[in-house]
Amino acid sequence: MKWNWLPSMFTLANLGIGAFSLLFTIQERYSLALTMILLAALCDVIDGLLARWLHCTSDFGKQLDSLADIISFGLAPAFLILLYKLENVQWLGTLAAVAFLICGALRLARFNISASSKGFVGMPITAAGVILSMISLLDGRMKPEYIVVLMLMLSIMMISRIPFPSFKKNFNRK
Repeated sequence: MKWNWLPSMFTLANLGIGAFSLLFTIQERYSLALTMILLAALCDVIDGLLARWLHCTSDFGKQLDSLADIISFGLAPAFLILLYKLENVQWLGTLAAVAFLICGALRLARFNISASSKGFVGMPITAAGVILSMISLLDGRMKPEYIVVLMLMLSIMMISRIPFPSFKKNFNRK
């Protein structure tokens, strides 16, 4: 029996869970929104591992993974932080959230057209999104201005040429 569909199911779970995170953020259920982002990250890891283990990597899978990632690790974390931690910063928070989303999309587009390598160029959006989301745990301990600076730093790191290691060990996809 062929299991080629299994990685894509985890990618779609990543996407759906990211959408739930957005809905929970809108409903001001921030802990659940964070939990969904962390669960999406787990699905993101599993889809790549399965694709490599089952030898069913594909351009379709790579593109679908990026579409899921822009929701789960770009849009969902940006909205979570914007609506939960930056509600009083007004336009500066919105600008930082949009910059984070744009840089995440640029990072994913660059990844999708680059040749396979042993590491990543620029911080992966999954890592940036999880780091940004974890700020929601810092109940008032971090000033909004510092959060905006961190968002901008993560944005720059995603589009930078800084090499980041990959933990894929003898596999060919993401």
